[in-house]
Amino acid sequence: MIFKTGKIDIDKLLDKVKTLSTERKIVKISQHFLGIPYKKNSLIGSFIQQEQLVIDFEGVDCMTFIEYVEAMRMSDSYSSFVENLRYVRYFDGIVDFKKRRHFFTDWNELKTVKNVTEALNEQFLTVVKELNFIEGIEPKHRVINYIPAEAIGKITSKLKTGDYCGFYTSKEGLDVTHVGIIILDGDTLKLRHASSKKGYVVDEDFLQYSKQKEGIIIFRAEY
Repeated sequence: MIFKTGKIDIDKLLDKVKTLSTERKIVKISQHFLGIPYKKNSLIGSFIQQEQLVIDFEGVDCMTFIEYVEAMRMSDSYSSFVENLRYVRYFDGIVDFKKRRHFFTDWNELKTVKNVTEALNEQFLTVVKELNFIEGIEPKHRVINYIPAEAIGKITSKLKTGDYCGFYTSKEGLDVTHVGIIILDGDTLKLRHASSKKGYVVDEDFLQYSKQKEGIIIFRAEY
């Protein structure tokens, strides 16, 4: 295992949030990542290189950011965080490149969250795609439901703080181009995410950001 702690002290953070509700946990945990640099390709492993469990708080991409948050919100210690991260990042908790959840919709098989996209809007669209952009990984035949961009404004009242949001793409081989966490700040919806454009984890206006996208897929913490 490779562990780069950065500015985050896991045990202290988990102690601070242990009595909070699920939503508040996600808010407080993700808040500690604000300002952490965007770092692409922080994980180690490929079809020719042995996979290693990487915990890197010195830099995150959009997916590792939400993986760390989801694993932390279920944990009460460093050791339980490591165990939970294995199951969030890998099918069956097995640290192997072929077992890694490479796609956001792989979270459909994650027991701690639920895909609520259909429940948010009856006008969701359904597509069937082959997810296959990763060398060494067998293509995945997948049915994907998403809320189109023009309908997002109609369902904002149904979105909750702590929702994990993926931005659907029609590009071949992909399900989403980006992911982040929805945060309700007063009357404004924010997207908390690791932004390659900004260069760090940041809050941005969710609706403004969504205008540039084709649609959204929403996962919600189950407990």
